[in-house]
Amino acid sequence: MNNYQSWQMWVQQVMQYMQKQQELIDQLTHKVDQLQSNEKPQTVIEKIEYHFDQLKIETLEGTLQIGLTPNGTDYSDLGELYSKGNPPQEPIEHTLQQYMTSDVPQWMERYVQDHDISISEAHKAQIISDVRNQLPQRVEYYQSQQTDLDDTALLHRIQEEVRHSLAQYLDSYEGDE
Repeated sequence: MNNYQSWQMWVQQVMQYMQKQQELIDQLTHKVDQLQSNEKPQTVIEKIEYHFDQLKIETLEGTLQIGLTPNGTDYSDLGELYSKGNPPQEPIEHTLQQYMTSDVPQWMERYVQDHDISISEAHKAQIISDVRNQLPQRVEYYQSQQTDLDDTALLHRIQEEVRHSLAQYLDSYEGDE
């Protein structure tokens, strides 16, 4: 009889232990379900005011990023943000920029040698930079004034204008001293 009671007590203890373990499993399962169902908190920004007149900028270098990146974007994706704000360059403008980089410096070098003009490399670079900055306006001007020109004719017309303008400037230039 003694042995029977000890087995009965042992089974009862094991049953109680299993019942407690099942309750604990149920609680943990409920918590996991609750955590999985919660949405990620979203950042809401009501209003941001920047007072740029209060900034003192002595030199401006690098990239200025104000505020948060959208949806916590990783830094590796920031290039995409900047590229979205810039319209793609027209093929004509791209070709003209290449022309200003490769052909014009060589043309200027031959021209100043042929006409015995003394001009520094820095001055040449400044002239090319000035002309390069005017190219988008010239493309727009010709596209609006002469709508019958195709892209190739337009390109040649602007290249011819660049060479003519540079020749006029260099002919009137008295040279570096």
